[in-house]
Amino acid sequence: MEGKILGVDKNGNLFTIRAQNGERYTFVKSEWQSEGTPYVGQSIDFNISEDNKAIEVFNITKPVLEQTQDNTPKAIIALLITLFFGFIGTAVTRFALMEEEKEEEFGKLTPTLIHFVCSILFFIPVVGWIITLIANIYYAIQNYKASK
Repeated sequence: MEGKILGVDKNGNLFTIRAQNGERYTFVKSEWQSEGTPYVGQSIDFNISEDNKAIEVFNITKPVLEQTQDNTPKAIIALLITLFFGFIGTAVTRFALMEEEKEEEFGKLTPTLIHFVCSILFFIPVVGWIITLIANIYYAIQNYKASK
């Protein structure tokens, strides 16, 4: 069952938690199974004993370092570069702005080459212009996602 720590006694040994179902339980510090010390507001996972106490309590709160960063400004720059510079913007975004851990999901060279081919179609009147416009919008959105 999951819940949050609501409070602790003044000795730091007895903790009160509220489960997702709204019920309140207590646990003693010796039931803490994770590293560190439990604290108020921490998300936890626990089991319930026969005497209605929380046992085998584990931390499920992500450490601050593991929480995702907000890269929205960088993503907006990637979107604008792609809209204004076409496939060159995709190349800049993919090779300079995109983080390495997103390379497997979004790719680097292949999207840039596909966008380049779509940009060459610009020289075909009307149909090519439409395809190029759609490709620029599509890759602008993809580059926004890849940089976020």
